Amino acid sequence: MESFREGKVPYLHCLNCKRNFFYPRDRCPNCHSSSLEVRVSSGKGKVFSVTEFQGKVYAIIEMEEGFRLYANVLDKVEIGEEVIAVKGDGRPNFKRVSKP
Repeated sequence: MESFREGKVPYLHCLNCKRNFFYPRDRCPNCHSSSLEVRVSSGKGKVFSVTEFQGKVYAIIEMEEGFRLYANVLDKVEIGEEVIAVKGDGRPNFKRVSKP
């Protein structure tokens, strides 16, 4: 997906029930309305769960907009850490937000 290569995370917003969700669908998973709008996330989120497999880190990220997605994380992270979307290879990629 081209937007992931640019470090952007698009999501769908239901104009009927106002829920946000990720993963392209033609109907809202909550109210089944087809009145949907594509929006672009801030790219900021927190690690909801994390796992390592064959030296790579994968996590479920809870985005500022309230939806969750499964993504690659370029750093080792812990649950609750802040992450931000970065340019990737066609999949959602995130990195740890540096603390000042």
